[in-house]
Amino acid sequence: MLRWWVGLSLLLAPLLASATTAIFYQPQLRDRGVAAAQWPRLFAQVHAQGFDTLVVQWTQYGDAFGDPAGHAWLLQRVREARAANLRIVLGLGSDPAFFQRQEAAAAALDDYLQTLSRRNAAVARRWADDLGEDAIAGWYLPIEIDDKRWPDPKARKLLLGYLATERRQLDRIAQRPIYVTSFFTGRMTPSGYADLLGDMQRSGVRAWIQDGAGTGRLLKWERELYLGAASQCAGPHARGIVFEIFRQTGGDKAFTASALPDAEASAALAQRAPCEGDSVFFELRYLPEMAALLRHE
Repeated sequence: MLRWWVGLSLLLAPLLASATTAIFYQPQLRDRGVAAAQWPRLFAQVHAQGFDTLVVQWTQYGDAFGDPAGHAWLLQRVREARAANLRIVLGLGSDPAFFQRQEAAAAALDDYLQTLSRRNAAVARRWADDLGEDAIAGWYLPIEIDDKRWPDPKARKLLLGYLATERRQLDRIAQRPIYVTSFFTGRMTPSGYADLLGDMQRSGVRAWIQDGAGTGRLLKWERELYLGAASQCAGPHARGIVFEIFRQTGGDKAFTASALPDAEASAALAQRAPCEGDSVFFELRYLPEMAALLRHE
C-alpha cells in the first residue's frame, strides 16, 4: 500500500506542485453555433497567450449538456483543448437554483447538498470514462461560496461536510486536486472571511477567491482588504485568485457583462496571484481576441 501511495504521489506531483495560469470556459448552448473548425484554433491561441490550463466551469448546467448530443459536443471541445496542450480542470454539474436552494433550513440544506454530491459522482464517472482519467488534471465544483450564507455555524458545518464528501468520492474516481470558488460582498469582516476560506481549505478542497473587479460590488480599496486577508503568504487561506476580466452591465438575476477595453484587458491579464498562487481568469469569451467569435451578451 505504501509503495502504491508513493507512486501515486509522484504521478500527481506535476499537478500539485506548481501554480497554474488558467482561463475559465463557461459552456453555453449558443456556443454550439460556432463552426467546429474554429475551436482547435481558438484553443491553440489561448495556449499561445500563456495559459496552461482550461477550467471548464461545468459539464452540465441543469439539463444543458447532459443529453447525448450536448455531451458529445462538449466532450469534443475538451479533447480539442487537450490537443492544444491545455490541462483540463473539469467542472461537474451546476444547479441554476443553487443560490436559492442554499437558503434552506439546515435539514433541507443537508438533503440538497447530498443530492448535489450524488449528481456530481455520476457526472464525474461519465466524464472519466469518456475522456479518460489521464486527461483530467483537476476537478471543479461549480458552486460559488459567498459571505452571506456561510457565516452561520450550522450551515458552515454542512458546507464543510459537503466539501469533504466531494473530496472523498472524487478521489475514488480519479484522485486529482479539487477546486471551488468563493466571493465576498462585505457581509463578513476580512478576517472572518479569511477564516471561512481557511475552513474550506482544511476540507481538502482548494479555494480560489474571485477578485470582484468585474462585478463592482465593492470599491477597490475595500476589495484589497479582503484579498489581502485571504492571501497571506505565511499561511495562505486561498489557493489562488480569479481575476475578473469583464464589466458587469446587468443585475445578478439576469447576469450580463461586457468585455473590457483592450488597454484595460491587457492590464487585467498581466495580474498574477501573490504567494505563488494560481492565477485564474474569467472567462474565455471576454478575451479581446475571442470577442468576434464568442458572444458575451
